[in-house]
Amino acid sequence: MRRRLAAMFAACLILAGGLYLLRGVPEDDIPYPEFGQASTPGGYSGRPIPYNEVLLAYRSWFDVKVIVYNDLNDVLTDEEFDALDLDAIKEETGASFVIPNGRRYWVLDRIESTRVVPKRKLGGHEFLIPAFVSLSVWDLLNREPYRPTTVDRDTVYTYLAGSKVYRLINPEGKVYTMQSATRAVDPDQTIERLDDLGSRLALPEGWRFRVDILDEDLILASGGQTEVLQDYFQNTYQRNVEE
Repeated sequence: MRRRLAAMFAACLILAGGLYLLRGVPEDDIPYPEFGQASTPGGYSGRPIPYNEVLLAYRSWFDVKVIVYNDLNDVLTDEEFDALDLDAIKEETGASFVIPNGRRYWVLDRIESTRVVPKRKLGGHEFLIPAFVSLSVWDLLNREPYRPTTVDRDTVYTYLAGSKVYRLINPEGKVYTMQSATRAVDPDQTIERLDDLGSRLALPEGWRFRVDILDEDLILASGGQTEVLQDYFQNTYQRNVEE
């Protein structure tokens, strides 16, 4: 009898330990950004606009919350970005995973938002916290190019008339316009080389890449949420909701 009770007690301890590990980071411990609201929009302009990101991922059961940090307020050099201690950042923030997402540049003409975003230091550098993404563990483990993801953010992207835009069109005719490119996969990918990006992409069946010159300004407003995806080179595109 005692042996059976001991075995049952041990099994309960193992189950409790497994559930504790499976739980991950409690929802209340995830440091979601708290946003303010400005009366007039602020932002950045110019093309290209360089920046880097650090993505902090918090797993809670089978969901993952990815909180986006960027350095638009004070852009790190390549050397400074490479020197970030990701293990120390993970320990400091309590994140389940820390994902570097650097050497990026916006390929648009103006970014605006009335959202006032918080700031936090990571690795001795101050970052903005403009957005977060909700994913399942399955989504995170099976990240693939050309798979749309919903992002919580409030931004207005403007592409001026006469400028180039780089687009992906899926088999249903949905249009995604490139918002940012990166040198993370191809170190030589400059903004000038985006013209021939279509010849270097291995697109899924039915997808197309197209370069357009705008006849009029294109304004993409996220309205709190927007749909984004990446190509093989980790360039990021936002859905044209009006298309």
